[in-house]
Amino acid sequence: MTIEEVSKQCGIQAEELKQYEEKGFLRYKKRKNNVSDYQSADIQQIELIHFLLGIGMEDKVLVNFLKLPDRGEEHKQERMRILRKCRFQLLDEIHGKQQSLDRLDYLIHEIKKNK
Repeated sequence: MTIEEVSKQCGIQAEELKQYEEKGFLRYKKRKNNVSDYQSADIQQIELIHFLLGIGMEDKVLVNFLKLPDRGEEHKQERMRILRKCRFQLLDEIHGKQQSLDRLDYLIHEIKKNK
């Protein structure tokens, strides 16, 4: 599949997929005319990359995560460690947003009370 076909199938802009290529997130073959050639098996990997970047995983961490095979107990534990760390960072962001929301609600309450 070409990058345009993958883009349509995954709902990810072709430019974003090209950035994934440049950053080394994707392993793919080049055709004779220097066009990216993806297999249907690559779709799941692309969706995983898009998801992990979307929740805030850093590029460097993602590259390390993707290099780890998903077999073998040692690699499995390292992948879990990376995902847990990402989860905790996401929770910290959520808690920070919740605190901001609570403060905003308090300000709204105070304004209503002082009418």
